[in-house]
Amino acid sequence: MKQHFQQIDILKGLAIIAVLLLHSLSREQLVASYAVFHIWQAVPIFMVLMGLNLGMSYGSKTLHFGQLYTLHYFQKKALRILFPLLIMYGISLIAGYVWEQVYARDVYTLDWKNLIGVLPVSGKGNYFITLLLQSLLVLPLIGYTFNCWPVRTTLVLVLIEIAFQLVAYQISYFEEDRYLYDAALFRYFSAIGLGLWLSRLITSSDNKYSWLLILTGIASGVYLYFYQYQGISLPYFRPEWQAQVFLTFPYAALLIYLGILAFPRQSDFIAFQAMATLGKASYHIFLVQVLYFGLVQDDTNITLSLAICLVAGMVFYWSESYLSKIVSK
Repeated sequence: MKQHFQQIDILKGLAIIAVLLLHSLSREQLVASYAVFHIWQAVPIFMVLMGLNLGMSYGSKTLHFGQLYTLHYFQKKALRILFPLLIMYGISLIAGYVWEQVYARDVYTLDWKNLIGVLPVSGKGNYFITLLLQSLLVLPLIGYTFNCWPVRTTLVLVLIEIAFQLVAYQISYFEEDRYLYDAALFRYFSAIGLGLWLSRLITSSDNKYSWLLILTGIASGVYLYFYQYQGISLPYFRPEWQAQVFLTFPYAALLIYLGILAFPRQSDFIAFQAMATLGKASYHIFLVQVLYFGLVQDDTNITLSLAICLVAGMVFYWSESYLSKIVSK
């Protein structure tokens, strides 16, 4: 059975708070606070954790290819991912209509991208929903091939990511509309691969390879510093996301590893319990914050933004969990 690590939920809780701060603070504030080493790591941490959870789910199983895309798999993912998303679509449509009536401001984003995860009222970070939808189709295959051929799978993931970045650099369409580039899961293939290896590291009693993660994580952090504060950049890669490429993801993996070492595997301490609860609700909180930042123009009150998104996200999480249990029966 898949082992449960409370540390993972705590890390997800911290990461979703970082997402809210990232979308509330100005770029100047982020740069001045060296956010590239903490707040800006939120999405890479989520992507490495995606690979880590995948590795922990598949690590103890002997799988055949025919066992990957079963009806049970799609039913489980539909309840966990699609059901909350569809509810948020409905909430978004209603909230957008009310907002237009009250504030006489058009807040709808209605076009073909609604079919791939863009909410009718779309705010900051909406691309992550499209990333998540792609993962439903891609992750089982990655997990299966990694179990069979871990080194070759990792090499292929890295090469595909680099190839995508090189090709994307040549596509002029991304100059006009970046969404499909921002939301391309290919950009995070090496992060998923790192998570798969990390799952083996934390579930094994043999930590002899932890030094490799530490060294690559430190080197990744050095690259982040020179990228952000010395103006170094990669040629033939699009400039928008060079803080989140194959060279930077080891730093996020190192943060996760250190967090797993620092936090207890299970604890009744109220602060850890609260942060773990936020982590379990992180998807719902994220959906709420996409809608919130799509509605609200003045988001400079950071405390208010955090409070609204966290409280509304938890209410949404508890309500949707109750509804999903009814639907699953």
